[in-house]
Amino acid sequence: MVRRQIANLEKTTGQRFGDPYNPLLLSVRSGTAISMPGAMNTYLNVGLNDQIVEILSKQPNFGWTSWDCYRRFLQTWGMAFGVLRDEFDQVMMDFKLRYDIAQKIDFSSAQMREITFAYKKILHNHNIHFKDEPFEQLKQVIFNVLQSWDSERAKVYREYLQIADEWGTAVIVQKMVLGNLHRTSGTGVMFTHAPDQELAGIQLYGDFTLCSQGEDIVAGLVHPFPVTERQSENLSFESGASLEVRFPAVYNKLLKIAKDLTETHGFSHQEIEFTFESENPDDLYILQTRDQDIRKPDLRFVFDCHISELDLLGRGIGLGQGVLNGILSFDMDDLQKYNNGTDSRILIRPDTVPDDIGMIFECDGLITARGGATSHAAVTAVRLDKTCVVNCTELIVNEKEKTCTINGRELRSGDKISIDGNLGNIYLGHYPVKLAELM
Repeated sequence: MVRRQIANLEKTTGQRFGDPYNPLLLSVRSGTAISMPGAMNTYLNVGLNDQIVEILSKQPNFGWTSWDCYRRFLQTWGMAFGVLRDEFDQVMMDFKLRYDIAQKIDFSSAQMREITFAYKKILHNHNIHFKDEPFEQLKQVIFNVLQSWDSERAKVYREYLQIADEWGTAVIVQKMVLGNLHRTSGTGVMFTHAPDQELAGIQLYGDFTLCSQGEDIVAGLVHPFPVTERQSENLSFESGASLEVRFPAVYNKLLKIAKDLTETHGFSHQEIEFTFESENPDDLYILQTRDQDIRKPDLRFVFDCHISELDLLGRGIGLGQGVLNGILSFDMDDLQKYNNGTDSRILIRPDTVPDDIGMIFECDGLITARGGATSHAAVTAVRLDKTCVVNCTELIVNEKEKTCTINGRELRSGDKISIDGNLGNIYLGHYPVKLAELM
């Protein structure tokens, strides 16, 4: 059955699975009856091996991209067999230091090749066998996605949301769309209803990033750009940083799709993942879409004091409608240590990767240095009525030492802090709160 469907995909796309000169690359992910964002395994760029990438990398415009695709595939393969994300992140950081490069997009194709084989060495060091033959890869990753229904992360998710264990998951196999082809390609997530707006109808809101693949946004691994110019102004981005201004044709097609879904076809407001391979709207692809949760309370908590009394540490993107006083926590040990029944616990993380889902269920509020409002973890936290401030670019987290700095001011595990999910502000100390009508 799988071979037959791959043949159909090859006929549709004009590409061939395992062909180094025109390869069909595949995305393999779960498909559950109730959406569980980030809870199970996803594989990108299935169908690559050393020989295919060596040949593909010599094709025009594929020098950097082919190695970037391959290293991503190797990382997800390794993580499925228990390798921690931190091991791969450390390799990337070491290479950035070695070559004095701030962003991976600035590596040469030769340097990206070197990084890829460093990733492969991690698999070797852990005695993880990587299957070179493309169809054997595909069979293995389909099996791994099915098996991830019983992963610890998925079990925690189901237990918290009371989803039946016996339901299981489907597996979705799709052609890869490459948002990492060049500096005018990218990926993003948008809501058809802006969470910070009360207006009826379509109000787009979201995040995107350039020369990236879908996992970067939904896993909260990057500092994203805003989809709309209104967001750009509210979040103090430089003028013209938004998708709306930089890629107007792509933006307008997304707007049309949003209107078609909600106004023509009668869907509720949607959360849409997309990738574009160029600024041409014909190269825009919708990866998936799910219902957006737009519940909003009539009343919310606000700080009951004058703004001059608040000791501002930094700012990010506020989510969750409300304010929260809490105890700073860095990991599950902290969350359990400060679980005294009276104090709220605010989890602080460098990013919002799905690996942290257990801690997100456990905490009362969330602060992250990277990752936008549309990352899986942020979306899940908001659905659970947690107060969040994400993408605080001034925040640097030292997980080992359990310390962090925001604009140069150091904080430690157990410190008292406050967050405002309405304004996106982070404050030192605790402050009185009151209920106020939602304006």
